[in-house]
Amino acid sequence: DLRRLRISSIDSIEVDENLMQAIATEPRLMPHLHLSLQHGDDMILKRMKRRHLRDDAIRFTEEARRLRPEMTFGADIIAGFPTETDAMFENSLKLVDDCALTWLHVFPYSARPGTPAARMPAVDGATIKERAARLRAAGADRVSLHLQEQVGRPHSVLMESPHMGRTEQFTEVRFKVAQQEGAVVDAVIEGRSADHLLA
Repeated sequence: DLRRLRISSIDSIEVDENLMQAIATEPRLMPHLHLSLQHGDDMILKRMKRRHLRDDAIRFTEEARRLRPEMTFGADIIAGFPTETDAMFENSLKLVDDCALTWLHVFPYSARPGTPAARMPAVDGATIKERAARLRAAGADRVSLHLQEQVGRPHSVLMESPHMGRTEQFTEVRFKVAQQEGAVVDAVIEGRSADHLLA
C-alpha cells in the first residue's frame, strides 16, 4: 500500500536484473539512489577492499538513467585515503561528472587504529582537507544545476513537516503555505535557493 519506496544505499556490483527491471517499471520506486562508491580510482578501490571498479559505477549509473531519465544519485566519497596521489584524486573528482552525482557525502579520511589502511603511507592533513573541499565544491555545482533544472516543473512532494517535503528525486522543497505532514502534494516548483526548491 506504500506509494513510495526508496533504496537508501546500494553497491553497484550487487545490482541484478530484477532491480534494473524494477527501476524501469515500478513507479513506487523513487528515482533516487544513494551509491556506496567511496572512490573513483581503481587502485584505491582495491586497497579499500571494494568489490567494484570505477567503470562498474559508470556503467550502472548510465544504465539506470537510460531506464529512468529523471534518476538522481547520491554517493559517499572519501578524500585522502592513504597512498592517494593527485592523479588518483582527480579520478574521484571526475567521477562526480562521469556518474552525474548530485548528492555527495564527502568524508576526509581519518585513520582507524588496527586497520590495514592505518599502516599505509598517509596523505598529509592539509592535502586531505583541500581535496575534500574540492569534492564538496563539485557536489555543490551539481546540486545547483539540478535545482535550476527543476524550476517550473511539476513534482509530487512527500511532506516531512508542514513547510518542508521532498520530491521523488530526494530534493528538499520549502512551501510558503503549510501542507499536511505525511501527505504527497502535487506542486509546481516556483524557484530555488542555494540548496532547496521553493513551491
